Amino acid sequence: MRRARPLLGTIVEIEVEGVAQADAERAVARAFEAVLLVQRLMSFHDAGSDIGRINRAAFRKPVTVHPWTARVLRHAAAFHAASNGLFDCAVGFELMRRELLPSNDLDHVCEGDFSAVRLSEDRSVRLTAPVAIDLGGIAKGYAVDRAVASLRAAGVRCATVNAGGDLRVMGEIDQPIHVHVPGRGLLQAGLLRNGAIATSSSFATVGRNGALESPDSTTDRRAYSVVAPSCIVADALTKILVQSAEPQHPCFGRFGATAFISGGDLQPMAA
Repeated sequence: MRRARPLLGTIVEIEVEGVAQADAERAVARAFEAVLLVQRLMSFHDAGSDIGRINRAAFRKPVTVHPWTARVLRHAAAFHAASNGLFDCAVGFELMRRELLPSNDLDHVCEGDFSAVRLSEDRSVRLTAPVAIDLGGIAKGYAVDRAVASLRAAGVRCATVNAGGDLRVMGEIDQPIHVHVPGRGLLQAGLLRNGAIATSSSFATVGRNGALESPDSTTDRRAYSVVAPSCIVADALTKILVQSAEPQHPCFGRFGATAFISGGDLQPMAA
């Protein structure tokens, strides 16, 4: 059974096998609820979300966040430290400057990096500088992981969750995977079992020096993919791969991941 909904700024697809129809419907509905909760908690656009409240108030006073938000922020801190700042979720100022994100009530925000974020054991967040956090480079992967966890808790043992190219498969059967290469469409990349893959491009990645490419650029039409045990890891590490262009970067091995760059060496598949 396969179902799809517009969430996280993309189409989220959930497919399950080996479960009775009624049980599958209930399990998939709960999985979508988990994805929706991640969206509500971590949306940059919603002033009432955890991220909205952090960006507007945490420079002045601590802001307490949901356990899921705290977990993603801890992951973000780990990726930031391991990559020497290549992975940085404090890119809100740059995205607002480029008019890629709204700046409502955020006139106080200035340029900075994720080292300004302080997260306490009680899940309170404080900013040592008025930066703006955007979890767009990691929250989608986490949402996929939460959907898979929800399906597993409901007794599902074979499933696929795909959020706009952030994909995780659960089960003992090898699943064919494809990556979208700019200008070429879907290309076959191999098989995946009980793991996750995320793919990004240079013009979709904003690092500490700003967006690497403009959307109409033709200088880099490669796809940057990472395979990892979880989708949050795969999603985050694609940003490091885009900026380093090094599939052997030490971050990948540290987090149990494998990276590859697709261009002209794979056979195109129908979109």
